[in-house]
Amino acid sequence: MKLLKHLLVVIAATGMMGPAQAQTPGNTFDLGTLTPTVTATTDTFASGSFLDTFNFTLDATHHMVTGTTGSSNVGNLQLGLYDSTGALLYTGLNFHTDLTPGSYFTRISGDVITSPGQFTFSVAANPEPAEWMLMLCGLVMAGFIARRKIGLVAG
Repeated sequence: MKLLKHLLVVIAATGMMGPAQAQTPGNTFDLGTLTPTVTATTDTFASGSFLDTFNFTLDATHHMVTGTTGSSNVGNLQLGLYDSTGALLYTGLNFHTDLTPGSYFTRISGDVITSPGQFTFSVAANPEPAEWMLMLCGLVMAGFIARRKIGLVAG
């Protein structure tokens, strides 16, 4: 009788925990070396949990990285940005950060609420702001030179 009582307690406790869903190892995407052109990747899942990995590298020219994540029919969406050693650098769904040249990867996970669940990850690498300022100064100087030459010809 005591054994039956313990068995019923174990069965009831197991039933209260609910069904456990294993996280499905999703796809691995190789984005190559990032450029200022936005790279957008969409992945769709029928059910359960997922974990996708996005590998990318940054060169010395483009190392300001901007990334966004959007989803539909997905709950508990999470993004983690890691360096090549696996150290976590950032968590959140959107990021804009300056990284050193090298290899990085992003892991995105979530749970499908209703089928089909999907998310889109968009990422781009932009030049350093100082490079933009240098280009802007060059354009201003070219404008002043052109204006001066037009003034000399007209005057």
